[in-house]
Amino acid sequence: MSVTRRKVDTADLECGMYVSQLDRPWLETPFLFQGFVIQDDKDLKQVRQCCRHVYVDVTRSTVPEARIRHSGQKAQQYGKVLQAQKPVHAKPPSLQWRLFDAIARWDKTGTLASRFLTRQYRNAVPTQVEAKPARAAYDTVTTVMNEVIGQLRKGNRLEAEKLKVAISPMIDSVMRNQDAMSWLVQLQKRDEYAYQHSLASSVWAVILGRHLGFDRTGLDTLAFGGLLLDIGKARIPAEILQKPGPLDATERLMVQKHVDVGVKMVRTTPGVNADVIAMIEGHHERHDGSGYPKGLAGADIPVFGRIAGLIDCFDAMTTKRPYAPAKSSYSAIRELNMLAGAAFQKELVEQFVQALGMFPTGTLVELNTGEVAIVIEQNRVRRLRPTLMVLLNADKSPRRNHHTIDLRKVPAAADEEGAYWIVSGLDPGAYGLDPKDYFG
Repeated sequence: MSVTRRKVDTADLECGMYVSQLDRPWLETPFLFQGFVIQDDKDLKQVRQCCRHVYVDVTRSTVPEARIRHSGQKAQQYGKVLQAQKPVHAKPPSLQWRLFDAIARWDKTGTLASRFLTRQYRNAVPTQVEAKPARAAYDTVTTVMNEVIGQLRKGNRLEAEKLKVAISPMIDSVMRNQDAMSWLVQLQKRDEYAYQHSLASSVWAVILGRHLGFDRTGLDTLAFGGLLLDIGKARIPAEILQKPGPLDATERLMVQKHVDVGVKMVRTTPGVNADVIAMIEGHHERHDGSGYPKGLAGADIPVFGRIAGLIDCFDAMTTKRPYAPAKSSYSAIRELNMLAGAAFQKELVEQFVQALGMFPTGTLVELNTGEVAIVIEQNRVRRLRPTLMVLLNADKSPRRNHHTIDLRKVPAAADEEGAYWIVSGLDPGAYGLDPKDYFG
């Protein structure tokens, strides 16, 4: 069997090499996810600052295989090439990284290390089976969040541990089947934007983290941070938050202060780690520097802050607010794609779209046949070919018996008999359909 990956010291890397794996957890580096082509000297410098060696995919590189193989042979003398240039760590190397480092000394292709460096989650139960536990978990978080927000508005302290206990079943549900919780969140949108938005942001953060391969500790952080993104709004006057028209300059500045208020609140709360604070502090920063409160840009925004900004924006788009109607999930995904590389890091948007699907679970869609269906489960490989439940006939009359179509298993080409494909996403409530009637 031919080896497609070679371990290469970062001192020997060249532009055109495809880095398929690092020698340490990706979350401890500036890179969003593993798998990229080295394009310029900036990329080379960044990799060398973080890693001693990487694994280069021969088949996806433009550099000749012989040269990569030669570099890989030099990498067998691990530790001798790069003694003068040690990786830069923002904090001491973790125990996890030291374990990977030891494994990598004799794991030339990275096969063994990859089992530790990445996690792949799959739905363990069908969406219909997970619907009931998902609803129970969501209702629990809603109840507790209401209580916590009420206490904060009275001037009491944030009850962090109470929230952590409440969100644990929600994380468990997403790990078993993310589609059920994704669908449920879209059904539960209410006018009480402040905390419903926070609950949804928590779910989107876990779904993205699950897709990126976070371990349970990372998922706990994402869920908790997502829940607290707008916690500072508990101290903002309700009449400003619920104002139906545009805010004036003074009101806008007051609302923007919710970030600093939230950060100040959680800094004095036991059990809140630095990554949760980074999520709160960075969820209104933007990749191009146009955000607030610090106007950070690019890699200056911590990874958790970048994730928070993206999921916060997506859920804001899909939630009815006093000053704006809700967009369909499909429309919001399209808009995020247009913002990729500007407001948000392009790679992060790509991963988020892969995590949710171009047509997120619970989205109403119209098919090439004229029929209308609802997305009930994602296809993790072919994102435009999810599983659907057909609700309306081609003439838009209700179907007596709803049947499911797994688009992976039917023809997709227009010239094939029995071909199905999604023409467009529809707004919630299109044709009088209420997705709540079909959940579970």
